[in-house]
Amino acid sequence: MDPASTQGIAELTRKDPKAAMRAVAGQFEGLLLSQLMSAMRENSLGGDEDSGEMDTFRGMYDQQLVQGMIQSGGMGLANVLTQQLMRAANLSDGQQDLPPVAVQLPPVVSQAQLRQAYGESVNAGAAAAATTAQLAAGDPLPGDKDGFVAAMLPHARRAAERLGVAPEVLVAHAALESGWGRRMLRQPDGQNSFNLFGIKAAGNWQGGSVAALTTEYESGKAKKQVESFRAYQSYGQAFDDYAQLIETSPRYRSALNQGNDFGAYAQALQRGGYATDPAYAAKLQAVAKSVVAL
Repeated sequence: MDPASTQGIAELTRKDPKAAMRAVAGQFEGLLLSQLMSAMRENSLGGDEDSGEMDTFRGMYDQQLVQGMIQSGGMGLANVLTQQLMRAANLSDGQQDLPPVAVQLPPVVSQAQLRQAYGESVNAGAAAAATTAQLAAGDPLPGDKDGFVAAMLPHARRAAERLGVAPEVLVAHAALESGWGRRMLRQPDGQNSFNLFGIKAAGNWQGGSVAALTTEYESGKAKKQVESFRAYQSYGQAFDDYAQLIETSPRYRSALNQGNDFGAYAQALQRGGYATDPAYAAKLQAVAKSVVAL
């Protein structure tokens, strides 16, 4: 689903078709496991008391589970697919079908354990990202809201001048999309994509990209799907690209020069189709008010 990864596999196909088939089969199994995990979560562990932060941590936890299962051999599906692909392409090496790999699943994690782990991860993130140098290197953003606002404001002020809006609403938009910096999109090798605003790698985008599972709404119903998102070299670059998008796209023309009117800015983004969530404008306005209150 990541254009860069797809290109890499295309090049590998020319050099080593067997290795390319194994890579395709492995990625397919990974996507399938991610969708299965997502479906399981949607039908279990839910509750009215759950927060968006808990959903974020569950998603991070589930991604780690899937990676662990794949690294330990997966369910054996990739092996079977590889053998079928090789036979279809007359590349089979004559080996017998490999048996499915027995995967040792981690124990079920309770709500209390999730909350404890989430709190520990936030505290660890806050301690690990204390300086601007760490931020520039791509280390985790501060785990507390005050730290996130302080780190983002210099970039937001520069972008806000271009858009004619208060910098606080841009910080709020970054906080809404990134979970206050706690659910940054990352490359398969763990490198930060610096994508603070959830901007997708569509159209004429020529930069890097990263694939991630996201929630989209169709006819008011939420569904999970994999999308390709833009990847940057720094948080400053992410703000600059965001400002370029809002400033130049006719869809968001009414969002310009709204000053401190957070509601008008949020409504203009929603009308322009920035997100499919029907409550997006209300969420952005609420986060903007909380940024001002910090």
